[in-house]
Amino acid sequence: MMRLETAEGWITLNLQRGALSLHLYGQDVLAYDRAGRLWSAALGEITYRRGLDNRVQAIQATPEGTRRRWLTREEIRRLEDELASRLRTLGGLLAGGAFRWITPPPDERTWQEALSVLDRASRMDFEALEADAQRFAEVYAPIGILPPDQYLSLVVQATLGCPFNTCTFCGFYRAVPFRVRSPEDFEAHLRAIRAFFGHGLWMRRTIFLGSANALAIPMPRLISLLERLRRIFPVRTDREGEGFAGIYAFLDGFTGLKKTIGDYEQLRALGLRRVYIGLESGHEPLLRFLQKPATAEQMMETVGRLKAAGLPVGVIVMIGIGGDRFAEGHVRDTLAVLQTMPLGRGDLVYLSDFVEIPGTPYRARAEALGIRPLSPIERRAQAEALRAGLRHSDGEGPRVAPYAIEAFLY
Repeated sequence: MMRLETAEGWITLNLQRGALSLHLYGQDVLAYDRAGRLWSAALGEITYRRGLDNRVQAIQATPEGTRRRWLTREEIRRLEDELASRLRTLGGLLAGGAFRWITPPPDERTWQEALSVLDRASRMDFEALEADAQRFAEVYAPIGILPPDQYLSLVVQATLGCPFNTCTFCGFYRAVPFRVRSPEDFEAHLRAIRAFFGHGLWMRRTIFLGSANALAIPMPRLISLLERLRRIFPVRTDREGEGFAGIYAFLDGFTGLKKTIGDYEQLRALGLRRVYIGLESGHEPLLRFLQKPATAEQMMETVGRLKAAGLPVGVIVMIGIGGDRFAEGHVRDTLAVLQTMPLGRGDLVYLSDFVEIPGTPYRARAEALGIRPLSPIERRAQAEALRAGLRHSDGEGPRVAPYAIEAFLY
């Protein structure tokens, strides 16, 4: 942590392995990866979050709750150009020595690296970030969604699309034909990722094996892909080692049963650290209505195998889906399923408020059955009922957390 004072006020620079954050004059907080890409800017009461595709979301806390809004292209241009201009001015002051130290000065190597990151960030105006977003689109297929604890992961796409694409509520992968990358294609993809992130690579803390259901790849091919992954991106074997802190991935309950406990133990040995299952509901009539490819029983069995192999899980449940028609059975049966799963400390249960995605079949099917969407009060009651049923007096149960898909930005 470096703190100094200029004629305008005090500044804090925090140079970390993968990022540089700046606290300017006791007001604004900016964060960049080491390649100079803007990650977030807290300006007054509004925080701006930028994705690698150069979309920007404005986030503001209000008495009614968190308000989110996507900026227009012109608003993004003004924001990014203004921040780049501010950094150019600041960089000139610091390079010219127009300041005094409040904390002890850092060593010369650390100081020069901080100035280098600041210089790279000052060059990242709107046009530069647009060009960077184009390079991102050349490296990645669209990244549909990630679990909230993996928003800062390094996504690697061993598969593209979803092998089922039957879920009526999901629109993330419908335009992407499913395929598994060949080992050679996957290795080229990994090298392109490394080149794209450059100095900013280590802002990413874990590796997420995408896309929708990469763990469904048959074991011989999957092991070959993971071995190539580990050669290019080191994965830590313990908390103190070098490299990324493990591999994470989605899995559906149907294809999850095609692997044995021994298979999952082998994947854990290769660095797999948590698997996420989209349960959505434990109520079988609702699962059939949603056209999920797995039953609740299959998902319970898959979670059981993962846990037996020593792997933590993240189970995702949707709040409000199925509306009034399925509400009672959804809460009752979902709790029964979750309470039957061998979940404990280290596991997660995500409660995801259902958001209807335009273009999906959900609305037409719901309207055909006369389903009424739940009100915000009814949704909160549903979420609280699930939370209450998962509370453990001894603190040994899973952690229950919200999953707001509208907050996702990679």
